[in-house]
Amino acid sequence: MQTLNLVRVLVSTGYRVTICCYYEYDAEMVRQFEATGAEILLMKYERATGLWHLTKGLIRLFKEQKPDIVHVQYLAPGFVPVFAGWIAGVKTIFATVHQPGTPHSIKNHLLLRFGAMLTNHFICVSEAAEKSWFGNSCLIDMTDRKKIKGKRHFTIPNGVDIEGLDTALAAGLPKVAEITDSLKENQVIGTVARLSMEKGIDILLEAFALVYKEFHQSKLLIVGDGNQSAELKTLANRLGISNAITWTGQLSWHEAMGCIGHMDIVVVPSRFEGFGLTAVEAMACGKPVVASRVDGLAEIIQDGITGVLVPSEEPRSLASTLIRLLKDKECRHQIGIVARKHVEEDYSYLKFRERCRVIYALL
Repeated sequence: MQTLNLVRVLVSTGYRVTICCYYEYDAEMVRQFEATGAEILLMKYERATGLWHLTKGLIRLFKEQKPDIVHVQYLAPGFVPVFAGWIAGVKTIFATVHQPGTPHSIKNHLLLRFGAMLTNHFICVSEAAEKSWFGNSCLIDMTDRKKIKGKRHFTIPNGVDIEGLDTALAAGLPKVAEITDSLKENQVIGTVARLSMEKGIDILLEAFALVYKEFHQSKLLIVGDGNQSAELKTLANRLGISNAITWTGQLSWHEAMGCIGHMDIVVVPSRFEGFGLTAVEAMACGKPVVASRVDGLAEIIQDGITGVLVPSEEPRSLASTLIRLLKDKECRHQIGIVARKHVEEDYSYLKFRERCRVIYALL
């Protein structure tokens, strides 16, 4: 969604935007990007052809297209498009990294730092992520542009389209109704995440097993899919909680937000997290969020005020927090109200747009 928001910002500012996708793609995301007015270029390269094949293809593309600016979403293999743009003689190269450097190898750190030297500006999605890669951080300050003059790397936090989110919540989508109809009489703990190691869904399952012993009418709603899906379902069965879990699989963004609307508590149990977009989206929905005290999550959530932070990889601590919140409806309500206001003030799409425009105005 961050990339989609960036494209919206650039198109609305008057830039002609071409989105280059060199590997596999999601047809729904292509439609959403096309709706912004951007041009989509699907290169359809096979990963098996190797990085050198990709590098040559991108160099050729940049020389043909002659873009004024290349803005790279620094996801593996993020260094390749940066290097290709530099070799092709692109005058202005930006890059945005979405993950923290904490779990990455020294090799990856060195590669990113070298890549950053080839860019005009390198953007991180949280100050925690920026510090983990560069050792220091600089949050874009729209009131003092002199502060960022001469700096090469910055933080621009992700933004949430609150208006679009409110529309999704009110839409009453059939798929959402089908999923949540059987949960109406239950207290629902939920999450929206890729089912992969770093998202910590196994930690949530272990915590929920403890919650379920005390709140037998509670349910767990897990939205998303990933390479750990089968493994996590096996774990749920071993913990004896399979009958209390609804697994939705992959949903559209609007459907996922609709499901958040039916959750009493949203959990983000990540082992590491560059920003924590799901947490901010849930906060914008007015939901109390319980999240791991890691990286960007610890930055966007004020513990006990706009959400609750718990130690990472400690299911018992997570369970005790969930039990406490399930018992206190008023506390959940108050946290949700303050969380929504916090997002409106600091993490709205409008705030994101202005920060992006500051960076592009430096050209």
